[in-house]
Amino acid sequence: MGPLSRPRPGRAPDEFARFVARVEPRLRQALVVTYGSADGREATVDALSWAWEHWDDARRLDQPVAYLYRVGQSARRRFVGRELPIEALPPAVTDSVDVTPELLDALRGLSDQQRIAVLLVHGIGWSQAEVAELLDVSASTVHEHLKRALIRLRRSLEVDDDD
Repeated sequence: MGPLSRPRPGRAPDEFARFVARVEPRLRQALVVTYGSADGREATVDALSWAWEHWDDARRLDQPVAYLYRVGQSARRRFVGRELPIEALPPAVTDSVDVTPELLDALRGLSDQQRIAVLLVHGIGWSQAEVAELLDVSASTVHEHLKRALIRLRRSLEVDDDD
């Protein structure tokens, strides 16, 4: 084992691997919903790289997905100005909903937090409390984002509550 491949003290590869197995799926879902498939996956790698480099701190995080989501958001600076592409929606969303260009346009018309809340809660099945933790807001704020987003989506898609 050469000097570059030796783990540093306090950095157990097995412990980190278990951490990644626990955190990565939800972190990836959140970042893909926020930034699209390619950019979200890249932001996930950046966030997990940060966790590896700062393992002594990362291992003690109370809310690792929420914290690493913000690390991934910081990495987003290089993605500024990109639109949400159709392939950005994860299979969990596109498999359960008929994704039409009109729906994508309507989703683009939402604020970032509204779109994230709608896709994570209604598209993937996260609880409002989980989204609140991720976005570092209260559950009532997420509820309000969802309520307003659904009103905007219904108007945009010309759908009545009865439909």
